[in-house]
Amino acid sequence: MEEISGYNITQNEFKQLNQRVENIYNMSVVVGYFCQNQPEIEELYNLTPIIKNLRKDADFLNAFFINFDNSD
Repeated sequence: MEEISGYNITQNEFKQLNQRVENIYNMSVVVGYFCQNQPEIEELYNLTPIIKNLRKDADFLNAFFINFDNSD
């Protein structure tokens, strides 16, 4: 069991969380790119700052898991 910030998780749970974080990061990259390249659509233009913040947070989490990934 790994202890990360006071939580005990198994290696399998760690891998599942890592995969989910990676998926969220990848989706935020794609959605951010799409929103930035469609500025004429007002709704997408308004979503761009939200997507930027989501991507920043997802990037932080992804980096956290990359740095602690000690899989075999």
